[in-house]
Amino acid sequence: MQTVSAGQDLHYCLDRQFTSAEQCTEIWRLLGCDYQWLQISPGPLNGRIRVERQQDMILVSIQADQALLVQGARNPEWVPFTIEHTDNIAEHRHFGEALSPRTLGGFNTRLAQTLLRTSPGGSQIGAVLLNRRRIEQMAALDPFGRLQDHLDGSNTAVLSEASHQGLKQLMEPPAWQGVDAHGCFQADLLEAQLFDALASEPDSCLRPVTQTHRSDLVREVVEFSFRNRQTPMTLQEVCRALFTTKTTLTVSCREMFGFGPMLLLKRVRLQQVHHVLSNPDLQRQLGCRTIHAVASYFGFYSRNHFSRDYRALFGESPRDTLHHSAA
Repeated sequence: MQTVSAGQDLHYCLDRQFTSAEQCTEIWRLLGCDYQWLQISPGPLNGRIRVERQQDMILVSIQADQALLVQGARNPEWVPFTIEHTDNIAEHRHFGEALSPRTLGGFNTRLAQTLLRTSPGGSQIGAVLLNRRRIEQMAALDPFGRLQDHLDGSNTAVLSEASHQGLKQLMEPPAWQGVDAHGCFQADLLEAQLFDALASEPDSCLRPVTQTHRSDLVREVVEFSFRNRQTPMTLQEVCRALFTTKTTLTVSCREMFGFGPMLLLKRVRLQQVHHVLSNPDLQRQLGCRTIHAVASYFGFYSRNHFSRDYRALFGESPRDTLHHSAA
């Protein structure tokens, strides 16, 4: 994979199809975002992520046919502005809160973390990453400081139909033309419409940052799951590590994911197995040459239970995944 830095002053295009959430994680790390992606809904995952850069703007499009969770630290040099291209938002959650139709979100300049899940059945997120320096320049041109107040105090805005449609059209990716097929987008017009949307919408359409105790707990359990992805743990051990109760943790996870914390931990470990089985280089790095060796490395010791759970999540057997990686 081509390595690119979000801080480089150059033009580039990266366009990839993906079949695992871990591939999303790798691409976002190229952009300096320490995100973890997790597949939430069961079934084969097929998606596409496209990244284009023009000077102080990066345009990203993510399409997937399964529900995904993204959690982690943002790149402090860039501020994201996101929209959902589809109407399938019933189970979208941003820091545990449902999203309204025609929402522009994620743009709070004081927020260091991201916590977003999408709905099953397919979604397409468009994200504009604007360099923080450019945002400061634009805010300085506002004599009343209204733009800066919106960026500092809010994190979502419900746009008018016209504003939302205009942004969707400018952020729509071209049809798939192959890996890293170069394209271009109207960066100046897109920037102007973003700032105009924030400046023109009434204050009643803006929503403050909503980070609750439960959303913080969900973020902590996701981080904990990835830190301990090689070790099966009991619910009691997880609660003790996070200084919470079983009831609070279970309710928080069910509100965000639709299932409890133990299934979350298992899915994180299954995702690691899938990622390694899909990547011969990782198999060599870990010294795991067989399916059983990879499964054991991530704490799965019962072959029957492991194969059943793996097939239920990914829609294929571990042997199928390994076979596809070698093809």
